[in-house]
Amino acid sequence: MLITSLMCSCGRDRRGEVTGGNKVVHLSIDDVEVFGDLIRHQQDYDSLFQHPFMAFLQELHSGYGMRVTLYTYESFGDIYRDDSTRIEDMPQKYKSDFRRASDWLRIGFHSPRAKFDSIVTVTEFRDSYNNVNSAIARFADSSMIASTLRLHYFFAPDSLLKVLTGVRTLLCADDKDRLSYNLTTSEAKTVWNRVRITKNDISYIRTDLRIDGNPGVLDDLRHPGTGDTLVVFTHEWELWHNPETDSTRGIAGKIKILTSECVNKVLFKETVKRLYEYGYDFSFLE
Repeated sequence: MLITSLMCSCGRDRRGEVTGGNKVVHLSIDDVEVFGDLIRHQQDYDSLFQHPFMAFLQELHSGYGMRVTLYTYESFGDIYRDDSTRIEDMPQKYKSDFRRASDWLRIGFHSPRAKFDSIVTVTEFRDSYNNVNSAIARFADSSMIASTLRLHYFFAPDSLLKVLTGVRTLLCADDKDRLSYNLTTSEAKTVWNRVRITKNDISYIRTDLRIDGNPGVLDDLRHPGTGDTLVVFTHEWELWHNPETDSTRGIAGKIKILTSECVNKVLFKETVKRLYEYGYDFSFLE
C-alpha cells in the first residue's frame, strides 16, 4: 500500500511548485559499508555501478541530478563478521568509475568502525580519519573527500575535532534534545533554530530531516521551515542489506528485510524526486 501510494504521487511534474530561490539541499547516507562488499566480492563486479547499491545511486543522479555524500568507516564488520576488512583494501579497478562520478559523489569519514566507542583514543581517531581519506584518494580521487561530515552518533569532543584537518562543516543532530560534538546546550539550541554557528573555523549546521522509513518526510519537504539550506539523510541499511547477514535468518526474516528495503528505496527515490521538483539544488556545502 505504501509503495503504491508513493508511486501514484509522482504522476505530475511539480518542479518549482514550492516557491523560493537559491534553495540547496545536502543529501547523505550514513553507516555506508558498500566498500566492504566491493572489497570482499570484487570479482563479481567489473564496474562500480554493477553493484546494486551504487547502480541505484547512479540512477537517481541521472534522473534528478542528485548529489550525495556517503559516510563510511575505516573497517567493516558486524556480529556476523569480524572487522578485518578495511577500506584501505579497496581495489583500484573502479578508479575511473569513481572519477566519472566526482561531480555528484563524495565520500567522508564517519567513524573507525560501526560499533560505537565513546572512549576512542585521539591517536586511533586521527589515524582512522587519515587512513580513510588516504584510501579515498587512492581508489577514487582526492577531490571526492568530503569536507562536510556527520560523525557517528554526532560524537566528537574537542580532543577529537582537533585532528579533523580539512573539515569545514559538521552536520548536527536532527533531535532537539541531543547534543552534537563539542556544542554547549546554548549553542545546540542555536543550531536547532537553523542558525549556523562557527567554532574553530568549523561551521555547525542542523540536520533537518531523517528519511529512514518515514513517509511523513515527504510532507515535511513541502514546509521545511525557515532558511534556504536543507539537510536530509538516511542510513545505508535502510536501502541495501548485505546478503552475507542472511545466513542466520529464516524465510520470514529474509522476506521482511527485502520488503523493508524495497519500501525504503521507493521512499528515498521519491524524496530525491520531490527535492528536484521543488527546485532544490543538490549541494555538498563545500
